[in-house]
Amino acid sequence: MLASIVTTVFLGSVIGIVTSISVYGFISLVEFLTEILRKPLSYHEILNNFSFESFKLLLLAILVPSLVGLLVGFIRKYSSDSRWHGPPDVILSVHSEKKPLDIKSGFLTSFSSILSISAGGSVGQYGPLVHFGATLGAEIKNLFKTKGQYQIFVGSGVAGAISSGFGAPLAGLIFAREVILRQQSLSSFAPILVSSIVSYFFTKLFFGFEPLFSLEIGSIESLYHLPFFIITGLITGLVSIIYMKGLTHKRFFPDISKINPIVQPAVAGLICGIFSCFVPEVIGIGTETIRDLVSGKLSLEFVILLLVLKMMLTIICLRLGLIGGVFAPALFLGACVGVIVGFCINFFSPELNLNLLTVASMAAFGSCVIGGPVANMMIILELTSDYQATLASGISIVFASIISYRLVGQSVFDKVLANKDININHGRSNIKLSQIPVRQVCHQNYCKLQENQKISEVIKILADLQNSEGYLLNDKNVLINKIELPILLKERNKQAKIKKCLIRKYLKLNENENILECIKKCKDFVGESIPVVNQNKILVGVISEGDLFQTFLKITEEELAKDNET
Repeated sequence: MLASIVTTVFLGSVIGIVTSISVYGFISLVEFLTEILRKPLSYHEILNNFSFESFKLLLLAILVPSLVGLLVGFIRKYSSDSRWHGPPDVILSVHSEKKPLDIKSGFLTSFSSILSISAGGSVGQYGPLVHFGATLGAEIKNLFKTKGQYQIFVGSGVAGAISSGFGAPLAGLIFAREVILRQQSLSSFAPILVSSIVSYFFTKLFFGFEPLFSLEIGSIESLYHLPFFIITGLITGLVSIIYMKGLTHKRFFPDISKINPIVQPAVAGLICGIFSCFVPEVIGIGTETIRDLVSGKLSLEFVILLLVLKMMLTIICLRLGLIGGVFAPALFLGACVGVIVGFCINFFSPELNLNLLTVASMAAFGSCVIGGPVANMMIILELTSDYQATLASGISIVFASIISYRLVGQSVFDKVLANKDININHGRSNIKLSQIPVRQVCHQNYCKLQENQKISEVIKILADLQNSEGYLLNDKNVLINKIELPILLKERNKQAKIKKCLIRKYLKLNENENILECIKKCKDFVGESIPVVNQNKILVGVISEGDLFQTFLKITEEELAKDNET
C-alpha cells in the first residue's frame, strides 16, 4: 500500500510539473510571437490618416496571417498525418487501445496552433493545451510502462493542462474525468488530483496567473430573477448549436475540396487579416474583449457585430485548417449572447445583475461546446471565488445543455467523432469491439465441399464430422453455397451433384466488418456457423455465435477489471 501511495504521488507530481512548464512555455511563446506578428496597431487611426506608411502597415497586417497560414498548411501537408489532432483524439485514445497519442503529432499540433493564434486566427488555446497535456501524459506512460493505466496518465496530463492554464485545479480534475475519461473509478481519482494540484501550485509559485475576472460578479438578488437565467440558458443553447453545426456539419460550410489543402489555412489567415483592420477584437483569443463584455463596457450594436463576426471567423479558421481550440471562442460568443439577452431582459427587470447574466451565458455556451457541465461550473467557482455566481451559471448551464445535447450531443468533440462513425456514448467496451475486425476472430474449423461431390457423399461427410453445415467452394476457394444437412436429407435424388442444390439465402459477413456490427447482424441468426468472406467472395473462415459471445465477454470483463482496480 505504501508503495502504491508513493508511486501515485511521484507520477502525479511528475506529470503536473512537466505539464505546468509546457503550458507556460506554450502561452509565453504565443505572447512572444503575437507581439512580433501582430504588434498592436490602431487600425482605425491608420485608415483615417491614410499615408504610404500606413498602407505598408495595413499590407503587413493582411499578409502576415496569410503567410503564417501557408506555413501551417505546409506543416500539415508534410507531417505523417493528413489532419490536425485535438481533444476528440484524446477522448478516443482513452476509449480505444488502437488510437494512442504520440509526441510527434502532439508537438506539431501544438506548434501549428501557436502559429495560428499568434498570427491572429480566431481560435482558442485551451484545446491544443488539453491535447498536448494528454500527449505528455501518454509519453510519460511510455517511460513507466508497468505503472498504472494509460487512461490515468492521459487524464492526469489533461487535468494538469486545465489547472495550469485556468488556475483551476478542481476544474482540471473534474474535466479530465467528466469529459475525457467518462468514468469515475477510484483508481483514477488520486493521480489525476495530484497532477492537477501540483500543476496549479507549481504554476502559481514560478509563473503566476492572470485572472480572467478582476471585478466583482455579484449574485442573484431575488427568486424573481431565476427565470431570466433559465431563458438565457435556453437562448445560449440554441446559439451554441449554430456554432457547433458550423464547425462539424457539411451543409453549414461551403465545399472547399477544390482548394489545395496547403493553401486553405492561408485563405483563413487572409480573411482574418482583412477583418483585423476593421474589427481587431474578433481575432485571436479575445481575453480582453471578454473582460469588456462582462463588465458591460461595449454597446449593444457592437456586441451584435462581434457575435456574428467571431462566429463566422472561428468557423472559417477551423474549417480551413488553422489549428486551435473551440473553448475560448465559445466563451467569447457566450459573453456576447449574455450581453444581448441582458439588454432585452433589462426592460423587464432593470435591477437584474447583467454582469452575472453575462458570466452565466458564457459558462453555458462553453458547457454546450466542450461538455462537462460540472467542470464548467467549477471553472466559474475557481475563477470568481463566488459561490452564488457559480449557482447562477449552473442554472443557465443546465438548460443550455438540455437543448444542445438533444440536437448535437454531449459536446462538439463527440460530434466530430460521430462524423467518423464513433459513438463515445456506447462506452469503451463497445468501442473496442467496433475496432476488432471479424477476420481476427474467425477460424478454419469448417467442412469444405467440392462441386463434383454427390449429395449422398456429402451427407456421410457431414455425419462423420458431426456437422450440420458445410461450404461449397470452387477451386479458387470462392464461396458458392452454404449446404445444410436437413435440406440434403429432404432431397429425393441423393446421387445428384451437390452443385445442383438450390442456393438459399444465408447470412454472410465481410472480413472487414467489426465484431459490434457482426453481433447486431447476427441477432436473429439460427445455425451452426456464419461464413466470413473477403471482397472477392473468397471464404476466409467461419464464426459462430459462441465466438462472438466469448469476444464480447472478454472485452467487457477487461473493462470491468480496469474500472474496479483500486
